[in-house]
Amino acid sequence: MTEPTGPHPRSVYWRRRALAASGSVVALVLAVWLVGALIGHGDAAPVATQPSSRPPEPPATPVVTSSSSTTPPAPPPPPPTLPPGPPPPCEDAQVAVVAEVDKPTTPAGRPVRFTIVISNTGPLPCAKEIGRRVRELVVTSVDGVTRLWSSNDCFVTEGSEVRVMQPGERFTYGLQWAGGTSEPGCRKHSRLGAGDYLLTALVAGKASNPVIFRVT
Repeated sequence: MTEPTGPHPRSVYWRRRALAASGSVVALVLAVWLVGALIGHGDAAPVATQPSSRPPEPPATPVVTSSSSTTPPAPPPPPPTLPPGPPPPCEDAQVAVVAEVDKPTTPAGRPVRFTIVISNTGPLPCAKEIGRRVRELVVTSVDGVTRLWSSNDCFVTEGSEVRVMQPGERFTYGLQWAGGTSEPGCRKHSRLGAGDYLLTALVAGKASNPVIFRVT
């Protein structure tokens, strides 16, 4: 260190230097304490989150499991085939018999036309006797109790007619009713008056539904 020089004694200058050095040390300690206090009591600066460049994940779609069977439908059964040889006889269940009246109302004294309709309702051809000897038209009272007239009382009932009936094929046979009564053997006739009556067709014993008609 440089020796102090000046008009004062040397001890004065050493004391001044000691005081200056002490003040510098105190000032340094105060500065360090102040900086530490500011750092310790300051609020932490929020850290900004950077936006992600990755797109958000789509919501998961629930997987629905089906308990139903995926078995394909069974193929339709093959159409029935006719066995070799002549067509078999028709069964009653596959033959339809229908009675028809040309007019639901007819004045008394005028003839009324009746018709028998025979058809094959089955899936295959079949053979059926539908000749005159197995066909019949019957008129009864409206309650179906009293037999009033039959086509077999006065008309010829002979003759065979075996037909091979195709599925859906229709056969029709008609005649005119004069409006009177009849008896087996065509022995007695009488004129029927006004009223309601029933017509029924029969083929080989199979009867149709009765049809109502009126005479005025």
